[in-house]
Amino acid sequence: MLTELRRVIERVAQASSLEQAIQFLVSEVRATMQVDCCSIYQADNEHQHLVLRGSDGLAPSAVGRTWIRFDEGVVGLVARREEPLNIADVYQHPSFKYLPEAKEDSFKSFLGTPIIYHRELLGVLVVQQSDVRSFSDTEEAFLVTLAAHLSSTLRHVNLTDMMQKSPSLPRATIRGIAGASGIGMAQSWVLQPPIELTELELATTTQIDAELELLENAFAKTRSDLESMTLRLGKQLPRDVLSIFEVYQGMLNDVSFVKSLRLKIKQGYSASSSLQLVYKEYLKQFEALSDSYLKERAVDLKDLCQRLLMHLNQPQLNQFPERSFVVVAEEVTATMLGDIPRERLAGIVARNGTSNSHAAILARTMGIPAVMGVNVEIGLLAQRFLIIDGYTGNIFVEPDAILRSEYRQLLRQEEVMNAQINQELHEPAISRDGQVIELLVNAGLSSDADRAESVADGVGLYRTEVPFLLQNRFPSESEQYQSYLKILASYHGKPVCMRTLDVGGDKQLPYFPIHEDNPFLGWRGIRMTLDHPEIFMVQCRAMYRAALVYSNLSIMLPMINSIQEVEQALVLMDRAWQEVLEENPDKTGVSRPKLGVMIEVPSALFILPELAKKVAFWSVGSNDLTQYLLAVDRNNKRVSDAYSVCHPAVIRALNYIFMQGQALHSSVSVCGEMAGDPMGAIALLILGYRHLSMSSFNLAKIRYLIRRVDLNELGALKERLLACGDRQQVQTILSDYLEQYDLLHLVRGHR
Repeated sequence: MLTELRRVIERVAQASSLEQAIQFLVSEVRATMQVDCCSIYQADNEHQHLVLRGSDGLAPSAVGRTWIRFDEGVVGLVARREEPLNIADVYQHPSFKYLPEAKEDSFKSFLGTPIIYHRELLGVLVVQQSDVRSFSDTEEAFLVTLAAHLSSTLRHVNLTDMMQKSPSLPRATIRGIAGASGIGMAQSWVLQPPIELTELELATTTQIDAELELLENAFAKTRSDLESMTLRLGKQLPRDVLSIFEVYQGMLNDVSFVKSLRLKIKQGYSASSSLQLVYKEYLKQFEALSDSYLKERAVDLKDLCQRLLMHLNQPQLNQFPERSFVVVAEEVTATMLGDIPRERLAGIVARNGTSNSHAAILARTMGIPAVMGVNVEIGLLAQRFLIIDGYTGNIFVEPDAILRSEYRQLLRQEEVMNAQINQELHEPAISRDGQVIELLVNAGLSSDADRAESVADGVGLYRTEVPFLLQNRFPSESEQYQSYLKILASYHGKPVCMRTLDVGGDKQLPYFPIHEDNPFLGWRGIRMTLDHPEIFMVQCRAMYRAALVYSNLSIMLPMINSIQEVEQALVLMDRAWQEVLEENPDKTGVSRPKLGVMIEVPSALFILPELAKKVAFWSVGSNDLTQYLLAVDRNNKRVSDAYSVCHPAVIRALNYIFMQGQALHSSVSVCGEMAGDPMGAIALLILGYRHLSMSSFNLAKIRYLIRRVDLNELGALKERLLACGDRQQVQTILSDYLEQYDLLHLVRGHR
């Protein structure tokens, strides 16, 4: 029945309204299953009853007028139990309730299944037959499978239908991905590109020289745009975030990209068509990647190509509203944000995108609330008043006066809090009881430094793979050396910990693609570099050469899960260090940089004593460790709710790592996102961690938090924290402490 199943799903998905979708559904199911009746009941969870919304077989007059409570009838039983019910003679069932207005007297057999979307009951799908019989396993399986497939479609169609019918939809809530924390309240403004790159019709030309000149002019104007954005945003953004625009400049200067465009023009395509063809070729490479960060770089490529296309065709530019507004778009890009006047931008809503996008990074740094991955047609949000909750990922469409008042109060509190936080930006991270916490920064968007130079105690994680990702070949030793030297110089006198190349598997280089069925468990990190010592050795040599100039370097190895990996890496690193010293005999007295490992693979927890004999320190990668411990992809909206650093297993694992570090005299830090999250930071402080590394835009908030807590008091909570059996209990302990010192507002929307 797979073909029939697909046909029904496709027919329902094509419906333009909820009523049409329901009518398609009941008629198609009745015909496909060859039953006498098919009906669908819509759940009203607030009032705990079901309403007959459509039927092919019951009295048409009953649709919309017949309802049944969850605690009565066989339909209510399906809803209450949330499982299928197959009854040969429904009249004999103890839960049967007769509905005279539906005129179902002739129907004896009954098969019903719930329609559930993300644990929310949407309704009940029912088929009935005049004969007294049990429906077959195949029929039951078909109906259950159909209901499971249709849940997301019906949820989306229902929301769309409601918004199309209601000019002012009170308190409609749309859920997306929290891209940047904060609250935004304003009328929406839909932003669409003047010309859509992917919708162009291919055009040929004989004016080759003229098209080449058009292309050169478009490149020059785009470079000028990016330079203007960099200058305009220079006072608002730290330099590592501002370097997003350097990434765009890098793509503009990419020899292979420019060469491909010129070649297409010489083959007879117009400049615009050449741009479209080359973009599609590059897009295929990006689509083959599974890493969410790299996939987001495809958005950057499209953004750049859209801007080039705009200058090729010189359309009228967007005129932004004079008032404050929430921008709504299919994709919000870095250059879009660079164009919009900051003082008018109240929030961001994007249908596509994740928290890894450059737009989300910019939004977080600029203090603009953002919600990404919103499953709704953007046109339906045009000219509507929106509340953007960047903590929870919720969007409230045309909220009522009460909700507006609540969020205005929260917004005022947030403004006061941000002012207080920024006042203490340069104050030391010392707790109320006088203990010093080392606050480090995660860096790597470019080799440049950022404002963290003056406020961070150093770099806890420098991602060396980014320079590799931005080229069309492996960078040379000299290029890497210059890059590493620059970051060490920026933080001269402060520690800088560089992670060796962490690519392969789910972080593929565009010039070294790897295709795997399960990249998260595949050929990545240290596994890939050990298999290619020629790559690893070049990187180690470049790092060690930079360390001869500045003495603030340490190195750590990613994705370690065995002692053998560390030993094999050490053999290569020993050789690289000796080679560098032999080439620089005047530096023989320089101390070799310390070596550490990332604790992110669960197996590493059980070899910590052996690791302590080989390396000087450990750094916990809380993102991957949590993901692997809980078997949850945090970028998958279907299961992301199960991802939580407050899970007891994560808390206990972190405690075990720290206690082992204490016993084995090994320094331990945390460099995952948990360290930059106020709730996560409190948990880490309770467990004893005193070295936290985070994104630069979280430094100020965590510094503010630390200056208001008492670490001795926090330590007294450790036993209670470790005794928790679920994450709600963990969150309660943490939130109670924060509330005691009026700090709970820092963690709104924490899961």
